[in-house]
Amino acid sequence: HTATCSSAKTGLKAMAVVSVSRMNMAPMGGRTRSARRCAWLFLGVAVLLSLAREHSQAFAAGPVGTLFSQTRNAGLVAKQSGDVLSSMKNPVRTVSDTISAFYKEYPQPPVLPMYRSFLVDLMTNTHLTIVDARFKYDAVFALGAVTYYNGLMGSYDKLTGGIGASEKIFNAFCKALDMDPAQVIADAEAVRAYAKATPPGTILTHMEGTPAAPDKRIADAFSGIGSSLYGTSFSIGLFTVMEGCGVDVNKENVEEWTKALKVTSSKATGDLDTYKQNKNKLRMAEEMIREIEIREKKKLAERLETKAKALAAKAAEKAAAAVA
Repeated sequence: HTATCSSAKTGLKAMAVVSVSRMNMAPMGGRTRSARRCAWLFLGVAVLLSLAREHSQAFAAGPVGTLFSQTRNAGLVAKQSGDVLSSMKNPVRTVSDTISAFYKEYPQPPVLPMYRSFLVDLMTNTHLTIVDARFKYDAVFALGAVTYYNGLMGSYDKLTGGIGASEKIFNAFCKALDMDPAQVIADAEAVRAYAKATPPGTILTHMEGTPAAPDKRIADAFSGIGSSLYGTSFSIGLFTVMEGCGVDVNKENVEEWTKALKVTSSKATGDLDTYKQNKNKLRMAEEMIREIEIREKKKLAERLETKAKALAAKAAEKAAAAVA
């Protein structure tokens, strides 16, 4: 860089000397002096421009210039990559998307607060199962989802005083999860009827595939769960099948049945503990609801009795006044 700048200065200086010599040989006049000043000014600007160009070239060729260029190029690449990523849409739905879809399907009336948290929790867990790439819908999963929902929302219509509110919420629940509510209910009822009509030993042989269950939906559920995601809803569906055919739902029996399905028993036994806890909570909730209903009926009876006595007293007063 120093050598380049030095050679540039030498060449320009030589040009300047020649130009000045020629001007010095000319007669001294006003116009000559003015021309000389312009020449010096021109030469000064030329020197500055030459030095700036040489310095810029040296800077670009040096390590600092290379680093600056690489940084600028990396910034451009990052910006372009960011633009591409921002234009791409995530194909996997989020929990927030599912909950928003539910409220679009069921905007009014609002879900009662005491049920809302349980419903959102069920929706969240089911969503996380469904978006997993290993998940495959089957009839036993459907039975588990319906059983879990009915256990949670079984007394909802009694509290709201309406008819069909629980069913409407279930339909919105299924649609928010991209499931057909009619198909889910039909598949669940098919497995429930199968469990009631089939002996436990026969069900175990169907689980092992020797032979397969007569209903293809059930046979596919038994044969496919070993290679797909085993979730909580399938566990609850399995427990419901066991209860339907008269098998006690305990740890030992669950381990035997999951072995027939060729799935890990630890997940099912863990779900069993949660299932029993939830059943106890629901039983306590139903008892509380019954107590509330009894108290409300008593209050209503007391209000009616008080009103009847007041009407009777007024009637007696009118009758006494008429006699007088």
